[in-house]
Amino acid sequence: MNLTLQVILTGLAAGSVYGLLAVGHTLVHRLTGIVYFALGDLVGLGVFVALFVTAGRGPVTASSASSWRFLAGLAVALVAVAAVGSGSYFAVIHQYLVRGSTLGWVAATVAIAFAIENILAVAFPRSAYVFPDPIPFDRAGNEGIVSVAGATFQLRSLFVIALGLALVAALTYVIQRTQFGRGLQAIAEDPEGARIIGVPHDRYVGLAFGLVGALAVVIAVAAAPSGPFSVTTGALLGVKGLVAAVVVGFGSPLRAFAAGLALGVLESGIASGELFGHGGGPSYREVLPIAIALVVLAFRARARPVEVD
Repeated sequence: MNLTLQVILTGLAAGSVYGLLAVGHTLVHRLTGIVYFALGDLVGLGVFVALFVTAGRGPVTASSASSWRFLAGLAVALVAVAAVGSGSYFAVIHQYLVRGSTLGWVAATVAIAFAIENILAVAFPRSAYVFPDPIPFDRAGNEGIVSVAGATFQLRSLFVIALGLALVAALTYVIQRTQFGRGLQAIAEDPEGARIIGVPHDRYVGLAFGLVGALAVVIAVAAAPSGPFSVTTGALLGVKGLVAAVVVGFGSPLRAFAAGLALGVLESGIASGELFGHGGGPSYREVLPIAIALVVLAFRARARPVEVD
């Protein structure tokens, strides 16, 4: 039972990051019908921008991780990611959507992802970086490690879980209660009808591209101090978010977030256990969830009736 609680809490913390990325993938897909392959790398860009403003590229010290520098770094990261996300839609992706070119938007989003990753690799050449921790979790428990009901976990995990839930609640409120959100709903349901009734289609979709990246950056920056962060970490997070979104068929944002939480718990369970009688759990952590998602999709495709013209 103690190990189970530890696995669940650790998994929910990671799943909160996957869930926010799944929400981003879902929102973009519902608005445009595309898969935003650059979303993960865009989040990685935000994390490294925040790192650079907070502590530079040198060794992280307590002074470099001061609260005001962290807040400045987070603010700059949010602006940068929102600008790159919206700018990439207006400058590159939009033209292929207008033409109806599937190959075009796939190539464009993948090219954006590679461009971001290569720029980060040049600017941050080390294999991995440790993100400074501006919140003094280490003052609680044993250097930030606490025990509840016999389960040991990072106090940061609870913070990341709570932050993920708060961000999803805020996004849900924006979508359901604001003019901008109702405009996005109209575009998702009927793009042409939305244009007819005066919804600024392109502007709203462009803003949504910036919004989903900025939201995911907040949760990624909050979770980043939990371990080393490399220039490819963002891309991997993006893939996991995409897996969660695909499993629920790009359904509602809440379903996408729940799928991300489930994926995190599944990963944590795999990493903590033994498979097939030997200690191979951690080595299968990245592989099995994606394999399970592919199996689910295969069964879903077989269960779907074939339409005959």
